[in-house]
Amino acid sequence: MMDKIEHIGIAVKDLKKSNQLFAALFGEKHYKTEEVFSEGVKTSFFKTGLNKIELLEATNLESPIAKFIAKKGEGIHHIAFAVTDIKAEIERLKKEGFTVLNEIPKKGADNKLVVFLHPKTTNGVLIELCQEIE
Repeated sequence: MMDKIEHIGIAVKDLKKSNQLFAALFGEKHYKTEEVFSEGVKTSFFKTGLNKIELLEATNLESPIAKFIAKKGEGIHHIAFAVTDIKAEIERLKKEGFTVLNEIPKKGADNKLVVFLHPKTTNGVLIELCQEIE
């Protein structure tokens, strides 16, 4: 089962400028930046109340974020949900008819194992499942 919304991911062209914009919006600076080399992305995390926002900037033209921005422009890229057992959740969702983009969880940002569900099976929304790495 999905426990809660873990974070909302926003694709941005310029992480430095976007960090300034969101710091002004939230009244607080980001608390963490991290590069995920396997995904060709630099991330920055903000906390706002109980919620987290992840800004994502492409580090190369072949990254999923670069392709997303080229096609749709900056904006909400994905909604991530926390799960306690990512492998069981993958199996449950596959049985329900959802298409899992990467059936083997991979290391993502913020000390998480992650998998994504294809937007064609989730009303056009890219869904990320996250499990804390212990």
